[in-house]
Amino acid sequence: MISEDGDTGETLIELLVAIVILGIAVVAILGGIVVIVESSTLHRKQAQSQNWLRSWAEQISAATYNDCAAAGGFSLPSPSLPSGFTPTVTAVQYWTGTSFSNSCASDQGIQKVTLRVVVANSLYPGFTQSLDVVVRKPCVSSC
Repeated sequence: MISEDGDTGETLIELLVAIVILGIAVVAILGGIVVIVESSTLHRKQAQSQNWLRSWAEQISAATYNDCAAAGGFSLPSPSLPSGFTPTVTAVQYWTGTSFSNSCASDQGIQKVTLRVVVANSLYPGFTQSLDVVVRKPCVSSC
């Protein structure tokens, strides 16, 4: 609007529209930053659980072979996992000569151990990672 002395200025409506547009832009930028931070945290936890699973698998592979080992017979490696991570041995299967079986009677020196880490979080969906490890009885002179 032009006043009598020739000065131009913005009306109150123009200022309110500009403030609303800037507010929407700021909210969109902050929303994007929040999504980036949450996805980064999720990715970090996935990488952390995967590295921990591999460390656990290395420990199990290097340990002394235990005939007819049960799921509770495998210890967790150190360092321990952060809170919210739940490690378990979900299955131990035994090689029969042609396939893996759940029966310990068929243990011929090869076991398949299934390791699992469950990560629960209230901010975003949790996830589960599993890893199968094949453990062999060391070969003696009669191999």
